[in-house]
Amino acid sequence: MKLKYNISFFLIIFISTNIFSQDNRIYGNWKPFAIDNGEFYMNIETDSIDLHEELIYIENDSLKINQLKKTANQIYFKQTHTFTENGKYIQNLIVMKLELDYKIDLEKNLILASENNFLNEKDTLELPYWLKDDILYMEIPLTEPSIKLWLKK
Repeated sequence: MKLKYNISFFLIIFISTNIFSQDNRIYGNWKPFAIDNGEFYMNIETDSIDLHEELIYIENDSLKINQLKKTANQIYFKQTHTFTENGKYIQNLIVMKLELDYKIDLEKNLILASENNFLNEKDTLELPYWLKDDILYMEIPLTEPSIKLWLKK
């Protein structure tokens, strides 16, 4: 009897976790406050910038640093990332607006994004992510190295 109870309990837990596998904490509008694009890390909340090897040559040039901050502000910190309850991921970038379908793989900590409602799996983009203390960390692997974003609602 105890074995039957344990199996039933396990099945109920297993089924319920698969049914409710969408991470609803991700719903809403998110804006980057920090980025790492492989050339530099920048955080607008702390007004800090850390140059990687590719840009270390400008570290003592305040004019170039200020120019880099202004450019990064326009490219990265004006964008928004919206995740809707009906499975739409909207990237509102400066020059364009992308609308993708998304679902979450909680086991692998991936946001899966698709332009074609996941009809062709080879076109699915895998975005590593985590949520902690109301911060959404997300990687965009379209460039090498990938762009890392820290976002807040």
